[in-house]
Amino acid sequence: MSNDIGLSKIDQITNAFSKLFANKTNPEETFWLGYCYQHGIEIDKNEKKAFTYYQKSANMNNSDGMYYVGHCYYLGIGVEIDKKKAFVYYLKSAKSGNSMVIFKTAVCYRYGIGVEGNYGEFRNWNLKDSKYGKCKHCYEYNTDESWCITCDPEIMIRKWTCGNKDVDCCIKVFQLRTMKYENAIEWIPFDKSSITDKIGEGGFGCVYSATWPDGIRKIEKTDDHHYVRSREPSSTVALKTLSDSSLKEFKNHMKCVMFGSKLKKYGLTQNAETNEYMMVLQYVNNGNLYKFLRTNFRDLNWQTKLKLLLDISEDLRKIHVINYIHADFHSGNILQHKGIGENIKSYISDMGLSKKFYENDSEGCIYGVMPYVAPEVLSSQEFTEKADIYDFGVIMSEISTGQRPFDGYQFNEELAVKICIGSRPEFAPGTPECYIKLAKQCMDSDPEKQPAAWQVFQELYKWVEIMENSDNNEIKKQFLDADKIVEKLPINLPKHPDFMYTSKIINTQKISQAIKVSMPIESIELPDY
Repeated sequence: MSNDIGLSKIDQITNAFSKLFANKTNPEETFWLGYCYQHGIEIDKNEKKAFTYYQKSANMNNSDGMYYVGHCYYLGIGVEIDKKKAFVYYLKSAKSGNSMVIFKTAVCYRYGIGVEGNYGEFRNWNLKDSKYGKCKHCYEYNTDESWCITCDPEIMIRKWTCGNKDVDCCIKVFQLRTMKYENAIEWIPFDKSSITDKIGEGGFGCVYSATWPDGIRKIEKTDDHHYVRSREPSSTVALKTLSDSSLKEFKNHMKCVMFGSKLKKYGLTQNAETNEYMMVLQYVNNGNLYKFLRTNFRDLNWQTKLKLLLDISEDLRKIHVINYIHADFHSGNILQHKGIGENIKSYISDMGLSKKFYENDSEGCIYGVMPYVAPEVLSSQEFTEKADIYDFGVIMSEISTGQRPFDGYQFNEELAVKICIGSRPEFAPGTPECYIKLAKQCMDSDPEKQPAAWQVFQELYKWVEIMENSDNNEIKKQFLDADKIVEKLPINLPKHPDFMYTSKIINTQKISQAIKVSMPIESIELPDY
């Protein structure tokens, strides 16, 4: 059991919800009832009740219940944060054989989280396997392909310095958490890369393509079934300049990529001429989502569009699972990549504004692209994960039309007021009703009525399955009929230049005042679509 949840389990929770209330003496069903309360599944969200049911299932020796009680104590979900109690329940769950918690228990021993640090116990709780070969340092079996989590992270942090203690510390914290050789991040001297082109610019800096001669890490399997560490001879990567709060942005990116977004991060470097810090990232070859749609809209069928949305929803679901909010979610921050012989893939990027659920913005101002900002955020209310869900609904509209939201409007207080009272982007003629319904649910003015990220992922997953496997299905028919209409839709040129859709400061205090004085929004000129 992990902090994430598979699609089959989601179906089980939804379909068997009534049974959960009927049988509270069953430890597993009691655990799932707690999960329903925590995430608002078929019932009002209530974290205190969630903790209560997790505790009951733990008392009935359910290992997942034990883990989630520890998880609640660790993050303060329905109970005060208490790292010592978190460790106690992690340890109970680990001793019952819960593999996910075994690693967490090892980490607690390694870093003294809720228990006195104990390197011997850290080694004992690490999962080792003979198929990965033996570590050349401790001579015990590795914990992954040619990687020993007990030895290799410690060795890796000793070999380098960038000359800045804060940056060293930041990178080394993540290096110590490295589970696989290929996932290790590095300090990459700037002279070890060669910038080739500027490929993007946004509210948080510029992105360049570059050649990295040392190459991306990879594992090769030999003929005698051993694993050998290697690197690509030379790799094309992306370099992204960081904002003034460079370490915070880098930390957010790393936390989200370790547990959320699939976009790969290779390390950090510093431009020798400008002294700017730059993240070294996976290079994507099809630009951002908006540019991809603008170039390929007529060639994209609905099955491909649904797969893109499924990728995006999966990243968002994982980001929310670790209690982070993207907070600047729009089509310019979704990247597209197509490998040789592969389908196009979407990745959420640019976590410069991402934050924990409980972190709030400075009063009176936010940073974002106005047409994508949720109405409650525009009106100075609390920024929650549901603001990302609203953005997802806007992106669904954009994938339907191929046009960015409110193209042609002035991005000012009048537009903000109009969004706050219910104006939403349109959908292309022929867009399936089920699709419009989900998008409108995501863009509901009441965040409590919006679906969670996992629910959006679940619905899209079902649609993709139907498109790939079903012969006679009403939903499939709607999407296939929509494909025929897309071919006949006119292609409208964008009215706004790209820079209008980069993140900027938005004064929410002025917007709130405009709402209070009932700005005459009926006088706003609406552009023709």
